[in-house]
Amino acid sequence: MSDLLGNLSMAARSMAAQQAGLATTGQNIANINTPGYTRRTAELVAAPPVDPLSAGNGVDVVAIRAARADLLEAQLRKEQPALGREAAMSESLSQVEAALSSTGNLVDAGLTKFFSAFSQLSQDPTSGVARQQVTVQGQELANTFNDVSTRLLAAQRDTDKQVKSSVDQVNALAAEIASLNAAIGGVSQTAGEAMRDKLGVALSSLSQLVDIGVVPRSNGGADVTVANGRALVIGASSYQLGVAPAAGSGLADLTSGGVVVTSEVTGGRVGGLLQVRDTQLPGYVSRIDQLAYDLATSINTTHKAGFDLNGNPGGDFFAPLASAAGAASTLKMSAAVTANGNLIAAAGTTSAGDNQTARAITNLQRVPLGAGTTSPIETWGALIYRVGTDSQTASSNKSERDEIVNQLQTLRDQVSGVSLDEEAGNLQKFQRAYEANARYFSAIQTSLDVLMQMVN
Repeated sequence: MSDLLGNLSMAARSMAAQQAGLATTGQNIANINTPGYTRRTAELVAAPPVDPLSAGNGVDVVAIRAARADLLEAQLRKEQPALGREAAMSESLSQVEAALSSTGNLVDAGLTKFFSAFSQLSQDPTSGVARQQVTVQGQELANTFNDVSTRLLAAQRDTDKQVKSSVDQVNALAAEIASLNAAIGGVSQTAGEAMRDKLGVALSSLSQLVDIGVVPRSNGGADVTVANGRALVIGASSYQLGVAPAAGSGLADLTSGGVVVTSEVTGGRVGGLLQVRDTQLPGYVSRIDQLAYDLATSINTTHKAGFDLNGNPGGDFFAPLASAAGAASTLKMSAAVTANGNLIAAAGTTSAGDNQTARAITNLQRVPLGAGTTSPIETWGALIYRVGTDSQTASSNKSERDEIVNQLQTLRDQVSGVSLDEEAGNLQKFQRAYEANARYFSAIQTSLDVLMQMVN
């Protein structure tokens, strides 16, 4: 009778084990679309026999474990900063490309109209209408340079705002990770697995923003470093990144513990935005400034070598520029020439009707300016080509990084992800096992009833 009671107990324990398997399978199916969820498995072990002649003592559930792929997760965290960087650069540069429009619509169009106006003036140097047209096109060209510079500087300011916003996200995630670290150590293993899922999502999101180093803690939490090993999260404490105005530019500098670490942040969305803000856009601004400076200087030099309609030596056509820095944003026509078209120097001599200077200025559209090797329109075209190439390169790099990350995510999901087909098989397996144990339980119970009737 004691054996029958033991078998009854074994059957009950076995049914409980299959029920745990069913519950685990149901939990997996319920969370198939939950971000960061790691597939759970019920770990079953055979209970040892109570004596040498016993077949066994059934089955026990020793743990509900999460099927984590820690190595693949670590590899993902190494690749995601590169993806975040290229994605941010692609997004920002495509906006810059759109802002500068296409070749033929901005500076190159203004240059063509300006030199065309001087060409018309060379055909009739005494024409008041032709002189007025030169004035109008000179002002339009200056305004176009001003507008392009404004767009580029506005893009730099917008990128700076995105840097600050991304740093806020980094700090929010750091605080969340610290909170999860504090919570993981004080909960059960099952609850701890759910916390670790949330921790994985937070670390993944953080790695897309900045390049981080992750050191696993013994209790399942994680310490996080950023910017060449500077502490961001240690246990339950977070050390947030700061933002301070950079000397001179006023743009955001990143700080950690009071130390400027802007140059140390190269990966993730923040790193990509910093690359665009501090390198790409200043390079474009420098190019357009140099073009504006060389153009204004060459035209002024040629204009001052000629004579105006009154037979006097020509003055500056554009307001003189002290240097190339900021030239595009400050370019404007000389106030005197703007007010009096007769001061436009079209002649190369004092003779009325001479057009040598007007022709010389017209010819500047086909020759290199300053220390350059290309004409003004070619120089502008090279800038547009550079912006387009940089944008296309970033987009191509993003696609390559996307492919790498997708492959790693696929490999990880093969280990940690939930498969409906697999769970359907498990569901059937545990269900049949439960039913078989229930029948075994019923058979033992029937045997006990017969035995009790015999004793009575």
